[in-house]
Amino acid sequence: MKKSHLKFRFLVTSLLLIFADSNAHDFWLEAHPFYTERGDTVDLSLHVGNHFVGDSLPNIASWYTDFSLYQATGKSDIPGEMGRDPAGYFSAQQQGTYSVGYQSVSQYSEIDPDTFNKYLREEGLNNALRYRQQHQQQNSHGKERYIRHAKALIQAGSTFTHDSSMLELGYELELVAQQNPYRKSVNDELPVRLLYQGQAAADVQVVAFSKHSPEQAQVRRSDDKGMVSFKLDQPGPWLIKAVKIIRLQQDQADWQSHWASLTFAVK
Repeated sequence: MKKSHLKFRFLVTSLLLIFADSNAHDFWLEAHPFYTERGDTVDLSLHVGNHFVGDSLPNIASWYTDFSLYQATGKSDIPGEMGRDPAGYFSAQQQGTYSVGYQSVSQYSEIDPDTFNKYLREEGLNNALRYRQQHQQQNSHGKERYIRHAKALIQAGSTFTHDSSMLELGYELELVAQQNPYRKSVNDELPVRLLYQGQAAADVQVVAFSKHSPEQAQVRRSDDKGMVSFKLDQPGPWLIKAVKIIRLQQDQADWQSHWASLTFAVK
């Protein structure tokens, strides 16, 4: 086998370990830049980590089921060569707000009891915590399947000829802005709705923080309409995230989790 192939296989194996790292709780799409001009190229990078700090992932087509640019007129594939990092790019053909979506394939992980219990607490997954307590499984490994659903909103120019900021992409778990964040200013409120299988996802922890002050995270739980609201109290990039976990039966895994994220920027 050629050395280049060995290096690539080593890279893929290493990145898969990163992708499945139980200590890396965030997965997000980051645009470079979030603010652009019509006709300019925007790079799109994939990240796994915590609080806007983490490793970037290359474009590996077998890792995702969707990586697309969404517009009111439809969607198109995000271009990106195999192994490219940043993973993709696009060029806005008109002024306005664009949505980019990325949905991973299902992955399996097995996590030691202490780490799994900690993760459930941090992500506010009370249903799984209660189940494990009621069935005396606190000392059992967490066997989980998970899928990542990431969205990024990018603003081209200063007008809104095109606006897909509030578009629903149809992901199993999805954060949907209820107003365009690029029409907001610092200290404005942004309402966001969480959907699971297209319906309101109630009583799920939703967290928002800015790249400049991730330690000042705002933590909410969605209401019966799946709604939460956050104060955009810092300029620059923002990340909103949520996790929903469901008990599985007759499967290698005991749990199925869905991870949703939404990124954008504020001036």
